[in-house]
Amino acid sequence: MISLKDKIALLINIFLIATVACMIAACAEAPAEEDPDIIAFLNVNVLPMDHDEILENHTVLVEGDRIIAVGPADEIDVPDGAQQVDGQGRYLMPGLAEMHGHIPGSDRQEYAHNVLFLYISNGVTLVRNMAGSPWHLELRDQVDRGEVPGPIIFAASPWMSPNQAPEPDDAERLVREYAEAGFDLLKMGSISLEAYERMAETAHEVGIPFAGHIPAEVGLERALDARQISIDHFDRYVEFLVPEDADTEGRAPGFFGSGWIDFVDRARLPLAVDMTIEAGIWNVPTLSLVEHLETPEDPEEMIQWPEMRYMPQDILDGWVNAKHNFQARDYFQPEAARELVELRHELLRELHEAGAPIALGSDAPQFFNVPGFSIHHEMRMMVDAGLSPYEVLVTGTRKPAEYFGTPDEFGTVQENRRADLILLEANPLIDIANVQQRVGVMVRGEWMPEEEIQQRLEEIAGQTGGQ
Repeated sequence: MISLKDKIALLINIFLIATVACMIAACAEAPAEEDPDIIAFLNVNVLPMDHDEILENHTVLVEGDRIIAVGPADEIDVPDGAQQVDGQGRYLMPGLAEMHGHIPGSDRQEYAHNVLFLYISNGVTLVRNMAGSPWHLELRDQVDRGEVPGPIIFAASPWMSPNQAPEPDDAERLVREYAEAGFDLLKMGSISLEAYERMAETAHEVGIPFAGHIPAEVGLERALDARQISIDHFDRYVEFLVPEDADTEGRAPGFFGSGWIDFVDRARLPLAVDMTIEAGIWNVPTLSLVEHLETPEDPEEMIQWPEMRYMPQDILDGWVNAKHNFQARDYFQPEAARELVELRHELLRELHEAGAPIALGSDAPQFFNVPGFSIHHEMRMMVDAGLSPYEVLVTGTRKPAEYFGTPDEFGTVQENRRADLILLEANPLIDIANVQQRVGVMVRGEWMPEEEIQQRLEEIAGQTGGQ
């Protein structure tokens, strides 16, 4: 017979069991609270970009600004409460780099902020800003702190011009000042040979790279010898391809060699490629910069392109006038212009096939290149030149990370990489134009669905008066 004491103990145990069971049931029924710090791309096709392969039906987890897991969907546990993004039938790739971009200055801050958003709206999550000002250093830090939406900014110094550096001593002083100020690199202009040599010597001493144009007095060979980190626009290659005994007297080289194109000896092309590879110098081709000026298309029609609605009218007017003025120059001939475009395509192919380092860049906003949108024109032109879509995407993802010496930081979809990503509706390896078929963009772990992107773009169009 059970004692009263035992009966009381039994009742207490039953009560406790029932209470715990109810608590477990209540917890199971309660919806999990969404944790914005964890974002899961589910059942997505991943373009890792460390090799040419699509990882089908994968899950990618992001926490903060980092990718924390990449693996087959049935092997990755999605934490309770994670924000989920449907990746079924979609493609996830790294964000793109614009390795020759421009950001407006402090005199037009609203325009500058709009330009930053135009970049990221197109999946450009890093910009090497070529030719800057002290304000860009402040802007770079504001973006890093998340105060201003925008891509990672690598800030070049103000243009190294003859006015700024007429003498070697001036060049040395500027290099030291710009390095001390915190610029990431020096933007080269048309300084004298003596000033360039002092600049290069000082830059190597203080540890700041220099990049951009090659001054006329310097030429391709000296720039390669000086270890200029990148040559942009294929500057001075055409002049190098012209034999020394060519009768160029009275003929200016023109816009990136367009005035000397008929003197080019293509037999010198392998030498130019070999020299570039031996020096380890990067090239940023900016094919679109030249092609948008060289093509016979009417500039008034070009500013009717859909993306032009996001640009201020004075910028569009300036582009129209620039093209008219360019085509009015003595050295401009449509046939020569086409030959220059073909030569630049050939140079790109030869450099790429030989293994020379190449990084994606379009020189926006310059000459009908709307920031962000122009990178798609650039990639199409690179495919037209003979590169595969995968090879082009490498120049805008993994290669820029290698350029900066940070291959473990960004540029691939792998664990511990920065979460700069583009989610696409279609496979860009089949058609490079599919990079424009966005579902959304992630910048340093911040997810922006396409609907949100379009709303902000409409706001920008309203500010510029675009329809």
